[in-house]
Amino acid sequence: MALTFDVQHVAIVSAVAGVASHLGYFIRGEHHLEAFRLLILALISPVAIFAASKYYLVIEDKEAVQITVSSVIGYYAGLFGSILIYRMFFHRLRKFPGPSWAKTSKFYHVSRIARRKNNWLVRDSWHQQYGDIVRIGPSELSIIKPKAVPLLLGPGSKCTKADWYDMGKPIDSMHTIRSKQVHDARRRIWDQGFNAKALRSYEARILKYSKQLVDAITRESGKPLDVSKWFNYYSFDAMGDLAFGKSFNMLTTGKEHFFLQLVHQGQSPLGVFSPTPWLALILKELPFAMRTFHKFIKWCGLQVDERQKMKMAEPDVMSYIIDSASHAKNPTEARNWLQADCRLIIVAGSDTTAATLTNAFYYMTKDPSHIKRLRDELDGLRLEDGTFHFKDLQGAAYLNAIINETLRLQPPVPSGLYRKTPPEGISIDGIYIPGDINISVPLYTMGRSEAAFTQAKEFIPERWISRPEMIKYKEAFAPFSSGPYSCIGKQLALMELRDVIAQLTTRFNIEQGPGNKTSPEAGMEDIFTVALGSFDLVFTPRKDAA
Repeated sequence: MALTFDVQHVAIVSAVAGVASHLGYFIRGEHHLEAFRLLILALISPVAIFAASKYYLVIEDKEAVQITVSSVIGYYAGLFGSILIYRMFFHRLRKFPGPSWAKTSKFYHVSRIARRKNNWLVRDSWHQQYGDIVRIGPSELSIIKPKAVPLLLGPGSKCTKADWYDMGKPIDSMHTIRSKQVHDARRRIWDQGFNAKALRSYEARILKYSKQLVDAITRESGKPLDVSKWFNYYSFDAMGDLAFGKSFNMLTTGKEHFFLQLVHQGQSPLGVFSPTPWLALILKELPFAMRTFHKFIKWCGLQVDERQKMKMAEPDVMSYIIDSASHAKNPTEARNWLQADCRLIIVAGSDTTAATLTNAFYYMTKDPSHIKRLRDELDGLRLEDGTFHFKDLQGAAYLNAIINETLRLQPPVPSGLYRKTPPEGISIDGIYIPGDINISVPLYTMGRSEAAFTQAKEFIPERWISRPEMIKYKEAFAPFSSGPYSCIGKQLALMELRDVIAQLTTRFNIEQGPGNKTSPEAGMEDIFTVALGSFDLVFTPRKDAA
């Protein structure tokens, strides 16, 4: 005998279950790593309800369908209704200002950045509209108070890495691992490739690629040259040598290696899904989605395989990482580390350098007096072959000021690093921020804040040498982050930046190309690091070079 059910009663019970699942489960702890399993559960639940109704309860097909539909609609009405009401009226962040839609769902944030991948500009506009602390998601704040930088990123920070860092799962790099204990152990391995002795051993190789860059520019002298492209060639060729024992030969051939585009395409999902790590984790499991990302990761694995077979005359960046993997007890885990660390080296060791070089030359050619003053400092340091001792460049005050000022206005990670507040919360400038909240400082906006810097939107290198009063809060400047999670490759990046800027400004007269209508930022994409659009410069050899 078939049973009968009141469909309305089923819907009410399901709605109560939806509310209970929100209050008892979804608002407690993190669930992004379970996102794909929850999606599968959501898809099979209607089938399971129908099957149970028809075969276990022996209900007619029509009524079984009604029960299934009522259960699903009732449950999701209760779940999402509870979520909406909680986020709008009862959430711990309800008093912080921000876009109304952003308070209810991170999909609003994704929708704002999906087309142009301009997260840094969207965040900047929200701060202009809503103030120093903006609620940019149901449980997320963006903050540009200068004192927030050391509290979030500094050595004594109680904040931890946010769920954003799990988007690479199941593989983790030294950068993405959230466990501080594991991170510190991995960093000790990396430190061997970036200590003072190791950096000195890289000098000849850095000079090799700056010479190739100079030669390429000389061949194109007098013509508009897309420096955004050529600085990418330089940084990727140098990175290939220092990490994988081989150059990609883009500087010598003048042709883009296929992997350069692959890297940018592989990073592209971060330009869209950074606000929703759980969605990125779901898409990674779908065979038709994020193909270029998987292709990029596979390519990283191939580079690791090739590098492991090489016998190096001198250790390089990967030597110590590979050596550590060879002694690992779990080969699969070691392989995952190598693959993820390979990706880290590629992205952190190339895009950031190329973008900073492009932006530095934009600012210098916008006001040529910077180049004149830089030459006054550098001409006396040049060696007979036109190169420089790296130690001399390290002490070149105006050169370093230009680099700092470029990094202040155009940080290589413009939207900042994502952190999670400790359970007890933190206080920033007397404002209490609740615990277990995602929080970040958009470094692009922070660098242009009058609360931290005088004439903050102007390029004034002197603030780093002769006019220190123009820096109101020095800790707000953190382009390489600071503390235990700071960029381990900072000194190597500075070596490359100093060398290229010094050699090009002393060897060539430089002016902007006639086709430039705006700055490199106009074509920029925020894919965690940045990918710049085209920017032309015209180089002609200096006749008055020392």
